[in-house]
Amino acid sequence: MTADVMWEARWEHSECGASGEALFPDEDSPDSGHGGCSEPGEVGWYGQWECICGAGGDGDWEDGDPAISGHECDDEDEFGNEVEEAAA
Repeated sequence: MTADVMWEARWEHSECGASGEALFPDEDSPDSGHGGCSEPGEVGWYGQWECICGAGGDGDWEDGDPAISGHECDDEDEFGNEVEEAAA
């Protein structure tokens, strides 16, 4: 996991059709807040992640479960060095 991986995701309730969007860091466990719905069914998430190195991917999970990219960034140190050099 790297702190430089972010998810952009959408949730949807399978029966009532309620939905929403969220932006959050890797390994976070987003919650839709839609737990009080009177309709049966589950809230599912689908999202895409992107790292500062340009890598990306997608995934799906259930409400409240962690969104984990599994990305170990090889370029993280290199990117940090580039930022430091540009600031100098």
